[in-house]
Amino acid sequence: MKKTVVGIVSCVVLLFGVDALAATAADAGQAIAAAKAAVAKTAAIHYQWSDTPKVLKEAEAAEQAGKYDEAVAKAKHAEELAQLAYAQGEEQAKKVGVKITDQGVQLN
Repeated sequence: MKKTVVGIVSCVVLLFGVDALAATAADAGQAIAAAKAAVAKTAAIHYQWSDTPKVLKEAEAAEQAGKYDEAVAKAKHAEELAQLAYAQGEEQAKKVGVKITDQGVQLN
């Protein structure tokens, strides 16, 4: 098993270089920007889950500490939470007969 893992890691390094294994500051910045956009979209409809801003702050803190892999992982998690919350908000809006727009929730 250990030989298989070492072999896979070696192939990745040979094919993509060492950078393929570690996130960069640019990767972290892009992931955080994407998460912020998703959070803003969800906040606009007032349907944000309480953990999402916390996870985004953790991503920003990891970026500031130079922990780019952790920052990317947490930012992607925050983005996914925001997207799921938005989808849930849309579903709830359909059930109660309101419309979600760029300006927030509107009555039909």
